[in-house]
Amino acid sequence: MKKILSRNIFLIAFLVITISYLITLISNEVVLNDKVYKKYLDEKYETKYDEYKDLDIDLSEFEDELARFEQNPQDSSYDWELFYVDAMLVIVPFILVVIGFSITFLILILFHKRLHVVKYLDLLKASLISYLVFYIPDILSAINFLIYKKSYEFNDIGIFENYFKFSVFFNKENIQKWLWDIVNETGIVYLFFPLIVGFFLSLIYNNFKKSTLIGYSYLAYLIVFIFYNTVFWYLFDLV
Repeated sequence: MKKILSRNIFLIAFLVITISYLITLISNEVVLNDKVYKKYLDEKYETKYDEYKDLDIDLSEFEDELARFEQNPQDSSYDWELFYVDAMLVIVPFILVVIGFSITFLILILFHKRLHVVKYLDLLKASLISYLVFYIPDILSAINFLIYKKSYEFNDIGIFENYFKFSVFFNKENIQKWLWDIVNETGIVYLFFPLIVGFFLSLIYNNFKKSTLIGYSYLAYLIVFIFYNTVFWYLFDLV
């Protein structure tokens, strides 16, 4: 592991981003393929039609739209627009977590009488490698649906992914909407990111207590988590 941490920072970043993109590509384009997604859309259109057909309204426009949708399916080829979407799904969280976390960690240890000697480059490397832990649910989902369960529907993917979220421990009806939005988007594996970062740093700086490094790692991660779920989404809603 020390050999990996000693590699060039740009090589590590390139490998992490490439692996993250490939996992995202498999998740969004292979697991959630055109056949599965089109079946979901067909059922959604049919359900919506059934809700309105008994009402005293003109459905001719809706039926024409449905007919055009069925006659002109979307092109299943992977184009630049899809590449842009998948790239953004990788880059935006990557910047928020890796860059935001490492800078926050660095600021915190500046006030420590000994930990301030930790180099930002080492911190960034540890954060980069640890970032891959966020893709564990996607990897398990791909293994489950592409190897073990080859016949599945759109809702099956969502149900499987929910097993790895904190929402599995809560009842939606019994908690506030803002809290549900957080737990429903927060994966259980997220808790392992600061733990792994602290572990990697302890390999480089073995003269420091592992518990101290992990403690500061969790504190920095908590600050980023709070920022992401408050300030960031508030600013995002203003755009």
